[in-house]
Amino acid sequence: MGTKVETEIIESSSFVPGFKFEVAKTIDGEGVLRCFQCGICSASCPVSDAVKVRPHQVIREVLLGMKDEVLSHKTLWVCSICFACNVRCPQNVKPASVMFVLKNMAAKEKGVPEGLKAVGKTILEEGMIQKLTEFQTKKRAALGLPKVSKINVKDLRRLLEDTGFEETVR
Repeated sequence: MGTKVETEIIESSSFVPGFKFEVAKTIDGEGVLRCFQCGICSASCPVSDAVKVRPHQVIREVLLGMKDEVLSHKTLWVCSICFACNVRCPQNVKPASVMFVLKNMAAKEKGVPEGLKAVGKTILEEGMIQKLTEFQTKKRAALGLPKVSKINVKDLRRLLEDTGFEETVR
């Protein structure tokens, strides 16, 4: 007796046929059309077990034109940007780079997840991804570590405003 495989019916009426070309015409997404679904990117990925849709499946959905599904995946935001997939891909698809493209598209069309917005707001306020607490400052001193230099938040903020970062995290 074999095991029962559950399949999901995909509604093709929601597909955007030109989506793969939209991704492919970007500098970081140009390799997406070369993917032949070997799965090496997913096998190389240190976080693929933490997501429902693995990297090669995201790429497959891009190729199928499943734009709404792709831009809604948690996988885009969980990518650790280790580039193991880029190095190992036999077709030079550069899956991590494609994830950058998709993440930017998702940020524009769907917004940024609330947890990442909170990190972004801290960067705007502190110039770092987290505010250094009094406990951490004392612990650093006790360990003989130097004080953390103050970051010129004014200059950083100007740069982040120019790139649209502030708009994205608000």
